Amino acid sequence: MPGGLRLPVTLALAAGLFVAHPGAPALAAAAQVTVEVPEGKTKTVRLRKLPRGAVIGVAIVASGKLRIALVSANELKSKKPEALFRGALDRRLSFRVVIPESSDYYLVLDNRRGSEPVKTTATISAQEGAAKPPSPPPARDEKMKETRAATRPQA
Repeated sequence: MPGGLRLPVTLALAAGLFVAHPGAPALAAAAQVTVEVPEGKTKTVRLRKLPRGAVIGVAIVASGKLRIALVSANELKSKKPEALFRGALDRRLSFRVVIPESSDYYLVLDNRRGSEPVKTTATISAQEGAAKPPSPPPARDEKMKETRAATRPQA
């Protein structure tokens, strides 16, 4: 993916949309973007300042086949970025993810294997606080004592 991530299309799902007040229902935002991905190229859609725990839903309709990934800005800086979601579509694809850390994220539309341009329409929705990523398990206390039941030998 690195090297092919040029000319990002920015989709402003700003963190300010997610600020909830006590007693108020969880807030949501939605946007739709249309992008034509040339053959042999990639395009990205930047999702700005997504808060940890936000639920992101993506529905993509395309005129052909594409590979899709959702990657955090932090991961894009690494030598081998790990995608939060990765998949392939032939005309349609939908997925939902819970954002594990506050950051910008990129929806990568990959047509590097394609032989013709692919026109896509992505509908992206975000809902704050609907689900939280699971917490890591508590650290094991190595000093914990073990209780063993005494058994009588059988005759």
